[in-house]
Amino acid sequence: MEMFRAAITLANRYNIYVNGHPISYTILQTNANSIGFAELELVCRSITNAAEPDVIGVVGPTSSTSVRYIGPFAARMHLPLISYTATNADLDDIFNYPTFYRTIPSDILTAEAIVKLFKYFSWKTCSIIIGNDDYGYGGLKLLSEVYYANLTIGERLVFDPRFDKFQADLTQLLGKSPSRIVLVWANHSSSTRIIQHALNANLLSGSYVWITTNKIDFNTFEQKQWLNLNGILTVAPFVGNSNAFGINETLQKEAFDVWHNLSHDKDKIRELASTISLEAMYTFDAVWALVQSLNKSVFNNKSLSMNKSLTCFDCLLQNYDKYLDHLKNTSFFGVSGHVQFSKNNSDNCIYGVMYGLYNVQLTRLKNSRGKQEPTYIKVLTWYETTHDWTNSTDERHNYIIWPSNEHTKVPTDYPQLRGQHLRILVIDAPPFVIVRNFSTHDTERVDFRGDPLKTEDPKVLIYGFVADFIRELVRYMHFNYTISVADPSTAYHSLVALLEEDNRQYDIVLSNIAITSDRMLKVDFSTPFHENTFRIITRLNPHSSSLSLFLCFNPFTWDVWATIFAVMIYSSMIIYVFEYQNRNIENNQFELKAVWTSIFHGIINILIMSGDIRLTTTSSRLTILGLYVLGIILVATYTANLSSFLTLNRAQPFISGIDDIKNGLLPFSRIGIVTNSAVSDYYIRNISTNYYTFSAVEETYLRLLDHTIDASIWDSSILEYAVNNYYCNELVVTGVGFIKTSFAIVVPKNWLYKTDLDVNILELRESQKLESLENVWLKYRACSSSSSSSSSPNSLSQVDGKKSETFSLDVLGGLFLTFFIITAIAFGFHIWNCRLNIINTFHQTIERIKLQIVQMIIRY
Repeated sequence: MEMFRAAITLANRYNIYVNGHPISYTILQTNANSIGFAELELVCRSITNAAEPDVIGVVGPTSSTSVRYIGPFAARMHLPLISYTATNADLDDIFNYPTFYRTIPSDILTAEAIVKLFKYFSWKTCSIIIGNDDYGYGGLKLLSEVYYANLTIGERLVFDPRFDKFQADLTQLLGKSPSRIVLVWANHSSSTRIIQHALNANLLSGSYVWITTNKIDFNTFEQKQWLNLNGILTVAPFVGNSNAFGINETLQKEAFDVWHNLSHDKDKIRELASTISLEAMYTFDAVWALVQSLNKSVFNNKSLSMNKSLTCFDCLLQNYDKYLDHLKNTSFFGVSGHVQFSKNNSDNCIYGVMYGLYNVQLTRLKNSRGKQEPTYIKVLTWYETTHDWTNSTDERHNYIIWPSNEHTKVPTDYPQLRGQHLRILVIDAPPFVIVRNFSTHDTERVDFRGDPLKTEDPKVLIYGFVADFIRELVRYMHFNYTISVADPSTAYHSLVALLEEDNRQYDIVLSNIAITSDRMLKVDFSTPFHENTFRIITRLNPHSSSLSLFLCFNPFTWDVWATIFAVMIYSSMIIYVFEYQNRNIENNQFELKAVWTSIFHGIINILIMSGDIRLTTTSSRLTILGLYVLGIILVATYTANLSSFLTLNRAQPFISGIDDIKNGLLPFSRIGIVTNSAVSDYYIRNISTNYYTFSAVEETYLRLLDHTIDASIWDSSILEYAVNNYYCNELVVTGVGFIKTSFAIVVPKNWLYKTDLDVNILELRESQKLESLENVWLKYRACSSSSSSSSSPNSLSQVDGKKSETFSLDVLGGLFLTFFIITAIAFGFHIWNCRLNIINTFHQTIERIKLQIVQMIIRY
């Protein structure tokens, strides 16, 4: 009100008159809790009062709710209405409120600044508390309708200042909210009362971050409560202190001079501005906008006047056209910044608007003898021109003190498990959960490679991957826990069902539980901590039951055998050629017998590398040398590969993969499946409803060993661990993995701490902690590599794939090519040794041809 009077006084100093009279004013006292009818009645009475001067403009009202009543009424009479605190965005409607203006920024900019603040801190969710008025509902409407893609509102709570109460329980609502950021969109008095209720409910702690859109009044709180106010944030517009921010320093100085009724130096403007409320600045500019429009309309020689009537709805402002035109086109630098109205877009004063993020911090005031009081410190600034938040470098204290009294780490918007107590349920499933029960003297199959975790039963300890996993989660998340061990015969579907009920006894189930579509409908899962597949386990087959006449030929492919036979024929023929002349002269053998002798000689040299036939030529000896080399390598390769083939063939399991089960290679009744599990769901849907049922995984190994079943399907990690550590020479995991699954922590639907759990599991994966745990537990083998090699996927491919056990011509082709090169050299020696015979034979052949030609000529 003081700045309102100062503006009127300053206008009279400039001799701005209406109909020759100085501008006068009337201040109407209103009730803060009024819904608008009372303000409408006061304005109506003032307009129709014949004893008072004509009303040509209204500054106010203070609330958006009151504008909804007064705005259309003022528009009917063509009476301008300028508010300094009404910010509801719905008032931008130029059809319902054509003569309404405001100097304070609209809630549209406030909502944008808040959404950008959430993005600045990487927050995406919040709970909102609004006042039961147009201001509160207007803010909720903007955030939920305009910025729904940028900000998710979890819980909504309405505060009624008339009854000083919420429409629901504050503690319960915030307790079940998925967000720990609480946004209070209410006016100054309501925000103060809401913070008081939160303080009484002990909600102003490190678990929540409170953000208000109006500053609260510290004087309403007791001094012992001031410490709990530390860390509250407030987003509010502010006024700059120089021309750089669009401030008219001359007008500001004059306004302060009138206010204090004395002269002040320009250097003290900053100090004076800090003592004046923001609403007072907006009030002065609202009056000054009307004053400037009046001053411009004076030159049109049309004086403004109010055509009064007994009924206020019949009153009408005369000669208002130029007056409203000048007001609509108003543009000046005022004490709060640049003021400009434009009904073409909106009635907002948006040029150069700035918002500050204020942080409540306890500071020691001067001359307070060490006493600390809460103070608002501006830590960030949002500019309408850049639409971004930046550090307030012009402030001495530009760091944020969060409710947890930390200066650097920004709190998360989701609930955290820090300090919470978790009830964890596990089930025996080595290597994930290895249970040791001292009451039953269960000392078998316990691995002491890690420290155990205690359970609710002091006689039961757990080891394994899950125990170390829980230990890592506690180190990252700092929660407390109690571990319960389920009965081994409990079905996996039943474990998941324990988290469905509202009166559940456990918070999470942590074991080898796979994510399935059916389970997702009933519970939620965390981020997977281990990737898995289904595998088949069966007995080792010590002796093959099939009889094969050609089993001994398997080490070489048939093209290799054909090449060996061709080499024997080839070598025999060239040896015959090389020895032909000498054998005819010395032994006088028949040619057919000589050929068979050469073939026999070649076979002997390949197989046993010796012979009793004397060779007479160098070419023959060189050829035999090549046969020796070829024979040595072929026999050695064949012997080694045949031994390996027969050894592996003895360990070949009944089946090679899931396709053999689908094709009925084994009777379905001899395939064991654990009921009420992810494996049983897959088996029933894709293979058959007929199978041998188990209630626990441990029965799988026992029924295989006593020949009750021939094969079973289960998680690959568990089967490989059992075979590699407990059933080395008895069972084997065969085939390749099929149906990829993911192990995850089972949590209840809409669990508050799921996001926190997911983030920390991902951090464990990124830091390779999970990989280290897998190397320690899942890849550990107590058996020798030879005894359990068949459980490896690589070795299985060698057992099942015959081509990996045989040598083809591609491998041995170079050996045969070398032999052919040797025989080519032998041919060279043979030709050189027989060169005289070849020349004589050639000359004799030429003479014979000439003789035949002469005889033919004589004959004809």
